[in-house]
Amino acid sequence: MVSNQIAIAIANMAIFLEFCSDDILNEDTAVQAMEQLAGDLKALDENSRRELAASFRLIAPRYEGEARTFVEDMPYAFGIE
Repeated sequence: MVSNQIAIAIANMAIFLEFCSDDILNEDTAVQAMEQLAGDLKALDENSRRELAASFRLIAPRYEGEARTFVEDMPYAFGIE
């Protein structure tokens, strides 16, 4: 079973990569890290991907604005749903 705490950790890292400024992290590096993260998540077995997608939907309300929408869309964006 995928813990919601793991989903929160993944979401926080993905939010950082998506929304940090170019002054902090080079855009190409951020994109490369997101692609690696997506690949790692796609490699999970089907049941784990389904549980993680459900966890993202469950934790999304803890975020506001663009970050909330981003977390809600993560299962589709990362190709796990």
